[in-house]
Amino acid sequence: MMVCEEMTKIKEYTMQVSDEFEECRKQAFALALRLLGNKDDALEVVQASIEKGINHANAPALDHPEFKPWLFTVVRNKSIDILRHQTRVRKVEHEDYHSSAPTSTEPDKSLQQMQLKETLEQAINQLNMQQKEIILLRDYHNFSYAEIARILGIANGSVMSRLHRARMALREILVKKGFSLGGAQ
Repeated sequence: MMVCEEMTKIKEYTMQVSDEFEECRKQAFALALRLLGNKDDALEVVQASIEKGINHANAPALDHPEFKPWLFTVVRNKSIDILRHQTRVRKVEHEDYHSSAPTSTEPDKSLQQMQLKETLEQAINQLNMQQKEIILLRDYHNFSYAEIARILGIANGSVMSRLHRARMALREILVKKGFSLGGAQ
């Protein structure tokens, strides 16, 4: 009876870790896609990063809380390596963008939200790489300042100041597109 209970607990734990890992993988792919603008490159980066996580002696275990920031650091670095070799940065493919914006059943509101989402994507794509990645890590992937500092290899205070400057740059782009602090015009 005790062996059965232990096996059940192990199976439940394995399923939980598997689900958490799959969510982490999806988020890492979303980051790589936003940075690279290409599905194939993003998949390659995430696959190579996960392989490194499995094979690297100093990588945190898949179920350790430090694994996700570690993986995002590797994904970021591999993405930057690819961008350095490209002659130009391509636009992010629209259909794979993940937004936390609420959806609406009313067609007019849905259209407005889609247009706002597209405008925001275009504005984010106009930011430089440093601004883009810090906004993605904080506002789209909800990493803490400390986790972002580890991922980017910078001090916590630098995270706050870079994030502020990135948000101001994003705001300036949106204002030039006709948006005010109160919303679209």
